[in-house]
Amino acid sequence: MDYEDAARKLIMYSRGVAKGAIGTAYGMSMGEDPVLEYLSRHEDGMSPSDLADKLGYTRPRMTRILDSLEAKSYVERIPDAKDRRRVIARCTEEGRRHAQDRQTDGVSSLAVTLSKMGEHDARELLKGLETAYSITYNKDDIFGGSKKH
Repeated sequence: MDYEDAARKLIMYSRGVAKGAIGTAYGMSMGEDPVLEYLSRHEDGMSPSDLADKLGYTRPRMTRILDSLEAKSYVERIPDAKDRRRVIARCTEEGRRHAQDRQTDGVSSLAVTLSKMGEHDARELLKGLETAYSITYNKDDIFGGSKKH
């Protein structure tokens, strides 16, 4: 297998599928979506550095993403109650509603795509992506599921 050619195709296809499913129709960059989704499920919020580590972003990239989400009123930064030198990023109510709408739309769109692929191919795709994620970030599923390889 030509792994460089496969990598090029994976990049092109994954960008195309992601844009088609969750895209930028809501005025958000691709990097903002996972951050807003993650924060919307963690009411207490999280420090930007912990969030960057958890999601596999650099800290400067996380700062830019949080700046953008804060400007859209989807995220707020508040002083950490335990350590006033630290900041906690958390989702606003508007951000939670937006994340839920995007989640619903994205899941529906991808479910249609996966159903057209058929069960076997959909399972194989998910298995391959989980393996690639684990190798890339040396982490298990960020959504709390156990690995099933």
